[in-house]
Amino acid sequence: MAKRNIRAKAKSAIGAVKQKANEAQAKLKKAERQENMLHKTLSPKQTATKKEKSAQKHTKLLKRFVTIKKEVKEENARKNREKAKVVGDLKPLRDALPALGDIYDLVRSSRKPAEDKSALAEPEKLSAKKKIKTKREEYVKKVQSFEKLIKDKNFKKNPREAISNHLRNKYQAMEEDDDE
Repeated sequence: MAKRNIRAKAKSAIGAVKQKANEAQAKLKKAERQENMLHKTLSPKQTATKKEKSAQKHTKLLKRFVTIKKEVKEENARKNREKAKVVGDLKPLRDALPALGDIYDLVRSSRKPAEDKSALAEPEKLSAKKKIKTKREEYVKKVQSFEKLIKDKNFKKNPREAISNHLRNKYQAMEEDDDE
């Protein structure tokens, strides 16, 4: 009989402790709710008309469309670059490398001694008519070279290779002119 009384007292003590814990948690939750409500009521409400709200929604939607359209465009461009015969997507590599003209200028400037630079600093003075004539001749040469390029069989077969050969030959000629 003594054992039953001890068990009953223990059960009732545990029940009382659980009940007090539940009451304490309920008080905490109630305090949190009141605090949250207090913050909500203290913050000033922004009253906006229906027109303003719809205008804000419209601008958000337009911005979303623009970003989605830009992402799709970039994705399509990336896919097209990957389809290229060369290697795949070279844009990141191209962005990381310096421009070819910068490298050429750097190599050219390192090869020329200081004396040559001073001699090149004094260009020949041309009259307006001579300038026009030289520009016209340059344009005629460019047009003729483009016509040759378009008629070239190698260009029709593989345009990238033809252009790369042309650039390689042109830079070699420029380097030979610099060496002389």
